[in-house]
Amino acid sequence: MKSVNLQLDENNSLEITQIEENLFEVRLGMNGSISIYYMTREQLLNFDQLGAHIRIEAILEADL
Repeated sequence: MKSVNLQLDENNSLEITQIEENLFEVRLGMNGSISIYYMTREQLLNFDQLGAHIRIEAILEADL
């Protein structure tokens, strides 16, 4: 299982775990509250579904 953890700031974090080839568990910690989402790869690439204003491609490109 592959997992990525991002500490966004002292109160907010994002953890993405690949469960199957096209299924991911996304844990979003916002101000002490944790939300868990199960998303396909296509849903994950459209980060608006989590209420975010950044796309995963932008994060991936920054790591290259």
